Parts: sequence; structure tokens; C-alpha cells
Amino acid sequence: MADADHDRRRDVAFEKLARVMEGVGFPHAISRVFTALTLAPGEGLSTSELVEQLGMSRASVSNATQFLAGTELAERYRVPGSREMHYRILKGSWGPILGKKFAVMSSITATVRNAMEYAESEAALERLREMEDVYSFFEEEFAEMMNRWNERNKR
Repeated sequence: MADADHDRRRDVAFEKLARVMEGVGFPHAISRVFTALTLAPGEGLSTSELVEQLGMSRASVSNATQFLAGTELAERYRVPGSREMHYRILKGSWGPILGKKFAVMSSITATVRNAMEYAESEAALERLREMEDVYSFFEEEFAEMMNRWNERNKR
């Protein structure tokens, strides 16, 4: 009974993490592969293990692992004696990924400021000012957070 309860709680934790990843914009299949790799008991999982565990097609697993490798959240690796590709989550990737996302704020802020020059009504200008205010605030805050993160990560 204890094993069944543990398995049920693990399955619930898996589903919650996969839904959180979907909530931040990951497509369903990518969320499930990411979660499986994150919760893998060892270093990573093979393509066949992902297909079997997730009940997904090889093509879906392949697309998801290509995306995760392309975004530098996961990497491919070989296991001696295995013909299959294996995948594992990369350590230390979240800070740089979030840093890139935060850097986009500068581009949005600059674009909004430029658009403000061409607003043809006070109503449009007011909407753009609000947008500029929000993005410039978060741009400054995220820059400070990334600096603190980088300092903390050096230790």
C-alpha cells in the first residue's frame, strides 16, 4: 500500500509540474518531456523510455527533445552500449534563460517609447504611457534581480 501511495503522489507531483510548465508557455508535449527528464531517477532518459513513460509518439518525443535542446534546457548524450539517444536536463540553465527573457524588456520599452511619438490621440498616448511605465519598471527591477542572481551564483 505504501508503494501505491508513493506512486500516486509522484504522479500528482508530475502532473502539477507539467501543468506549471504549460502555464508559463511550454506546449503540452514539451512540458511532459521536460517534467519526465526533471524527475528522472538517474541522469536522464532514453527516447524509448520517454515514449513508454509518457505514452507519446516517437515523433512527439523527438520534437520535444529538440526544442529542449535548442533552448539549452536539456542536452543529448550517449550511453556506452546503447544505440539510443539519451536526454538530460542541463544544470545552470535557468538563470541565463530568464536573463534572455528579461533582456527583451529593453526592446519592448524602446519600441513603446518610439510608438509614443506617433500616437494620434491622447487615449492612445495614455495606453502607451501605461505600457511604457510597466515595462520600464520591470526592466529596471529584472536587471537588478539578474545582477543579484549572478552575484549569488558566483558563490
